[in-house]
Amino acid sequence: MKLEIQPLFNQLDNLPQIPEIVHLLINQADDVNIDFKDIANKVEKDQVISVKVLRLVNSAHYCLPIKISSIPQSLTYIGMNELKKLVIVSGLVNSIDEVPGISLEDLWLDNFRTATYAKWLADHTHIENSEMIFTAGLISSLGKVLIHLDDATTAKKINLEVKAGHQRSESERKHLGFTHQEVSAELCRIWEFPDDLVSTIYNSAEPFRADEISLAANAVYIARYISESTYSKKDRTTILAEFPVKEWQQLGLQKEDITQKMAVLLALDTGLEGVLD
Repeated sequence: MKLEIQPLFNQLDNLPQIPEIVHLLINQADDVNIDFKDIANKVEKDQVISVKVLRLVNSAHYCLPIKISSIPQSLTYIGMNELKKLVIVSGLVNSIDEVPGISLEDLWLDNFRTATYAKWLADHTHIENSEMIFTAGLISSLGKVLIHLDDATTAKKINLEVKAGHQRSESERKHLGFTHQEVSAELCRIWEFPDDLVSTIYNSAEPFRADEISLAANAVYIARYISESTYSKKDRTTILAEFPVKEWQQLGLQKEDITQKMAVLLALDTGLEGVLD
């Protein structure tokens, strides 16, 4: 851990607490022997998460023919991968308390888009472990919350510079000496999440600074750029002019396909907004 980051983690009791079932699912992401029914039963025991998951399962996003009334039943209709995704999202959203000066709704909506876009990029460029990449996209901006809690004045100053057109990573390094993704990665390390998830998040701020090319980090970086830039006040010309072409091409994608594939990504429905209700 960088010395500059240490103060953000001095009071571990104040850090977000992750539900046990979320910790289990993230750490068993690659376990082919996972007991689906056992997982469903464990999810159902967490009433807060169960309510949120069932709300999402019964949303228009899934268009199921019947109303789902239990977690085991939802497993039958949407499958384990979707159930895991909804449980992780619901658990993480519920673990972050309101912070004065931060719109958690905007933060999570951006995270939902980033995670969804990153997974699509991974799936369509044959990057392994797209589920992990989805989770990285979901978590990678949580460091903003800890930075704001530690030094709201500096956090606001950084936000103003970003609105004025500065790169967030550059502003964060100038004022803090680190990026919010590095904070998010350290949080994941404390949560004892897998190393590949931690490194993907750590490198997603500036993939080109990493010792080795990380396609997973590239996917999250591009996804975050598309989400943030298209929902900002930037015009289309500026968005395309500042597009991370190098990282895009490292995924094996062509520069001339940026506009077409961006349109596909922006048309994706995350199906996760209901968890914020």
